[in-house]
Amino acid sequence: MKPLRINIITVVSLALMLCGCQDTTAPVQTRTYSYEDSTAHARMKFAAEMPTGTDAVSKAIREKLLDLIDDQLGHIVSYEGERQFDAFAGDRGDTEAFLKYYFDKSLDILARDSDKDARDRELYMAEDPGMDEQERAEILSRMPGWEYEFGLTKEDDTPRYVVFESQDYVYMGGAHGGVTGAGCLTFDKKNGRLIETFLNEDCVEDIQPLIREGLVGYFSSEDSEVTEENLDNWLLLDDDLIPLPSWQPFPSKDGLVFTYQQYEIAPYAAGMPSFVIPVEELAPYLTAEASDLLNK
Repeated sequence: MKPLRINIITVVSLALMLCGCQDTTAPVQTRTYSYEDSTAHARMKFAAEMPTGTDAVSKAIREKLLDLIDDQLGHIVSYEGERQFDAFAGDRGDTEAFLKYYFDKSLDILARDSDKDARDRELYMAEDPGMDEQERAEILSRMPGWEYEFGLTKEDDTPRYVVFESQDYVYMGGAHGGVTGAGCLTFDKKNGRLIETFLNEDCVEDIQPLIREGLVGYFSSEDSEVTEENLDNWLLLDDDLIPLPSWQPFPSKDGLVFTYQQYEIAPYAAGMPSFVIPVEELAPYLTAEASDLLNK
């Protein structure tokens, strides 16, 4: 009797087919959905890069990103935090229908609120006795409309994790616009899970020297020299303790990237302070899931 020879490659391939597994180190395949439209007093641009794979990891990431879109646009330009329109009630597997629903509903909200804002400005000027009709007409013709730009893009994709960035631009007729969004979201490619927290909350005091060093590097330029001694002059803080950024840090080839939002710790003119801290310097302060992600 001849010995039974097993083709290992065939067996492994068959096993993968039967269990529906795939190489999770491969890049996450995506498609970008883009929409743009204007109303009488508002303009909206929307671009969302979404996973397209049918594997469990891609599906888990896509679901989390859909939840994020629902939360952000469902509360668009909401001062009190109230929901502006109902959540999508259709098939969430139809990504295009889901996204188009949120774009259309958000544009309706922008149209409603920007129209009201324009009427209020016109009434306010009409009550000004020191302004004639020609002056009013000229000012109104120069009055800028509202703008909302929604952005969700894949920023990094390694064999171990993938990073999506959520960053929007909002202008509602004031002195200047502002950046909003959820920042960078890091997903574990083993299971599609979002890394909710990279650093232990009680590490803030211990890593002050690292944060301060990073901020000194950010603020330093050819025109101004920021040092450890005068750094506080560039910040807007109630005390000497610099908090962790509200946006979660995210990994890069050089370390964890920290980014503070406008006004979070510094004036608007300072932009969004950002810097990198090497992972090895943060190792004692990483959460268990972050340590697992970054060290394996």
